Amino acid sequence: MLSQTFVHLPGVGAVTERAIWEMGILDWSDFAGASSLPLRASGRQPELARYLEVCRTRLDDLDGGFFDSCLPSGEQWRTYADFRHRAAFLDIETTGLSPMHSYVTMVGILDSDGYKSYVRDENLEDLREALERYTLIVTFNGASFDLPFLEYHFGRLFGHVAHFDLRYPLRRLGYRGGLKAIEADLEAGRPSELAGLSGFDAVRMWSLWRGGDSGALETLIRYNAEDVASLPSLAESAYNGLLARLPLSRPPIDPWSRPDIDLPYDRDLIERLTAPSPAPYRTMGAR
Repeated sequence: MLSQTFVHLPGVGAVTERAIWEMGILDWSDFAGASSLPLRASGRQPELARYLEVCRTRLDDLDGGFFDSCLPSGEQWRTYADFRHRAAFLDIETTGLSPMHSYVTMVGILDSDGYKSYVRDENLEDLREALERYTLIVTFNGASFDLPFLEYHFGRLFGHVAHFDLRYPLRRLGYRGGLKAIEADLEAGRPSELAGLSGFDAVRMWSLWRGGDSGALETLIRYNAEDVASLPSLAESAYNGLLARLPLSRPPIDPWSRPDIDLPYDRDLIERLTAPSPAPYRTMGAR
């Protein structure tokens, strides 16, 4: 998809890009030799063709950070097909919503080799080195939460990668709500008892583990793993849905089947966390 993209060129927007495609200029190779271009691009063909040669080199080098910086907001989904073999599906757990008043408890990453957790006071310091081998980071709501939270505490981590935040492309396709609601809509949800847990429960599990509950950490890790396990399916839905809206003859991306998550968790702990709260005691005559 990237080699058919023109919307990242200076002065070229979505309307001009569509006009370029409609003139039969379907990829970067066609552009340099085109006999004519839409008005907004005419007169700048040599300059833009040189820039596309730079883009070709950066694509060959799998330079995700370059394309993240030059693609317009909302178009980072176009990096997915080219970079997903070097993608990290990422989700974090924290003690709260504000990075100024809370901290990262763990980070989960799913890639083509499987799932790995990075846990505070165990191996979280290895995260920076681990991230260096990826070209693309895929999250749900990561632009607003996960990535800025991590960089607040650990400094610059993501300048070398493209970032595909699924929340906004899926919203463009009509899917609303949080991760679990969209999983249900797309039938990509988690198949275990952990489906009833929430982000607040993740905070509670960390606190319980710090207090000596030996099963709380493994349950937290399994909860996080279930979060990232659905991201590949959601990414394919977002990519294929937005691709279908373009006037290009490109097949949908092949699915990456949901990985098996075979990690332990404490069923008794889950029952305690998801048990309904008792009704407040009311005395006679109370209103």
